[in-house]
This record gives sequence, C-alpha cells and structure tokens, in this order.
Amino acid sequence: MSNHWKNLFPALTNSNIAYLDSASSCQVPEVVIDAVSQYLREGHGNPHRGMYSYSENAEAIFNRCREKVANFLNCQSTKIAFTKGTTESINLVANSLQNKINSDDTILVTQMEHHANLLPWQRLSEQTGARLNLLPVTQNGELKLDNLDNFLADNCAIFAFTHCSNVIGTSNPINQLVSAAKKHHVATLIDGAQAVAHNKVDVLDLDCDFYAFSGHKIYSPGGIGVLYSRQPDSISPLLLGGGIVNRVTDSNYQLTDEITRFEAGSINMPGIVGLDAALDFMTELDIEKIAVHEIRLIDQIRKAIEPTDYKIISHQKSKNIVSIASAQFHSHDIASILADEQVAIRAGHHCAQPCLSALGFKHCVRISVGLYNSEDDLNKLMEALEKVRSYLK
Repeated sequence: MSNHWKNLFPALTNSNIAYLDSASSCQVPEVVIDAVSQYLREGHGNPHRGMYSYSENAEAIFNRCREKVANFLNCQSTKIAFTKGTTESINLVANSLQNKINSDDTILVTQMEHHANLLPWQRLSEQTGARLNLLPVTQNGELKLDNLDNFLADNCAIFAFTHCSNVIGTSNPINQLVSAAKKHHVATLIDGAQAVAHNKVDVLDLDCDFYAFSGHKIYSPGGIGVLYSRQPDSISPLLLGGGIVNRVTDSNYQLTDEITRFEAGSINMPGIVGLDAALDFMTELDIEKIAVHEIRLIDQIRKAIEPTDYKIISHQKSKNIVSIASAQFHSHDIASILADEQVAIRAGHHCAQPCLSALGFKHCVRISVGLYNSEDDLNKLMEALEKVRSYLK
C-alpha cells in the first residue's frame, strides 16, 4: 500500500530506498526545502545586525519561528532559546550548573539515556565532585522507580531524563517523574529529541524546568535546536560573543536580559527558516494523525518479525521504533546487507551503551518509522531480513 505523504518528500519519491531510520534523522519535505531555497535566493541576512531588507526579513522570520516553537510547546516565546540541537541544549544547562553545585550534591540521570544526556552530567560530576546516580532500567525496558524518591532526596541538584528512548522506544511516565522531583525541589531536564515528532508536548502541563529537542527530528534541516527554560535566569550562556550584550568595555561586559543572550554569534538562518516551515508542516498534518499511522506500522513490523529468529528488544508499546538483535549475525552485517537491498536502518549501540548493556546486548538493529513510510517499505524490510539469513548462514 502506498503512502500519499511520501510524495511530499523529494528524496524518497526519487529513490527506491525504504527509509527506516527516522529516529536518527528525518527526511525533509519539499515545502521545507522550498522555504529554505526561497530564503537564500531572495537574500540572506543576520537578524539584529542590519537595517537593510535582507537583515530585516531574517529578523522577522527569526522572531516568527520563536513564536511558533513557543506555540508548539505551549509556553511564552521568552522561554525559548535556539541552539545547534539537543546536545548543545543539554550541555548549556549542565555547564551552567558548574559553579552552583558541589561535592555534597548529587545528579540523577537514567540508565536509558542517549550519551548526549549522560556525558555532560558525567563531566559535571567530575568537575564538581557531585555524585552521579543512575536510575536503572528493568529487563522489560522500563525505568525501575523503587528508589526514585531516595535518589531525589539525596541532596539532588537536577534530574535529567529522556522523554522517549532512542533505542528501545520506551515512553517514560514524564508527569510522574517531574512530580516526584518537584516534591523534593529538584530541577528537571527532559531530552525530548525522540518524542516531539510523535507526541504533543505541553511544557506547562509537564511543569519541567528544561525541555530540549532538535529540528531534524521533526522534518527540518539539521543544525538547529531548541531549549525551553522555565526560568531562563537560572542558567548562563554556553557561548559568549556577538549579539548577546548591552555593553562591553576593555575589561568587562554586561549581558542582555533577553533570551537572545543564549544565541551568541551568527544564527543558523537556513536552519531557522527550515524549522519555521517544518512546524507549519507538522501542524497542518496533525501530530496525532501521524502518530496513529506510525503506531499501525510499528505493530505490523512487530507481528512480522515475532515469528522469525530475530529477537525484538524494544518496548512493546514503542510508538516508532522496533529494535532487534540476532544470536547468529552481527548488527553491522545485517545493516550492510539491508543497505545493499535499499533498506536504510541503523545498527550499533545507538549512543546509548549503558541502556543496551542493562538489557544484555552490545549492539542491535534499530528500525524506525516516519510519516512517509508505508506497508511497501515494511515488505521490503522483511524480504531483506530473509536475505540476511541466506547470505550469512
């Protein structure tokens, strides 16, 4: 069965590839490509830096995009800072805490995290002497919450956790986690990179302190990300440079009190334009309708793989990911053969080694869907997986 949404993506309509790696990065729809192309053709400029038409147009798009992101997350635009992506957003927050916590404090993360939401906290622990605690993952791919209150009560400074696992697709009980942290007056940071394309996110309802995501996970070009901060004054810029100050002398500087103080240097305007268009694209199609389509595909993939020799290790309620392991074949060998058969998936530890290790694996094959996938892609996937056995046995 074909998918009319696929026709909106030039890279897929002009190719025989069954693209099943959207958890890594989404393909870009024509409407977004056209918006970026039009912007560059009509004149690129830096916002805040000129009184000529190119710069004024960039300023208008820049401000408009910030408002759209705020609407997307249901918050004020003054709470939204643009970054290069989720990784930079998390590092910004972690770096801000370097002089605010000490060896008497603890930091809490989960064993489920992408390395982007683990390494910055490991480094912060090394820099400050604060103890890093890990909330473990159970064998069924869920967080073990028995000791959550004890961890939070242990002089915890911040609790950082993923909204949805990038390896096993587990959707965590976000409201429950934030509520538990609030009882102990612990700040919360949510890595939303894998969630925003498949769930409506309301940061006011979540009541989290920070929420981060990347544009390329919701059909925009790469290199643009978002950090929501409930209290932006609680953090400091990761980068210093042009565009973030009120005054500079030979010996000191005074930062602006605007949200732009987190956006030093020349803004990635093609990325902003792309994100602006992608948000319109997602809003018009409706995330809930997309989610229903993706869940149906995931259910079909699971049912097709269950009778085979491949072991499904992703969570049974995963909305967009099916991860599998083989006792016979290495994940990279499987990925290589699938690539030869024009099926694009991802193999390895997926930048989440502690998570996979907790489940008893070193690597796996991850199949992830987007709105453009169809049953045709799934049939191609299953045919390719059958060929793996014939090629490698």
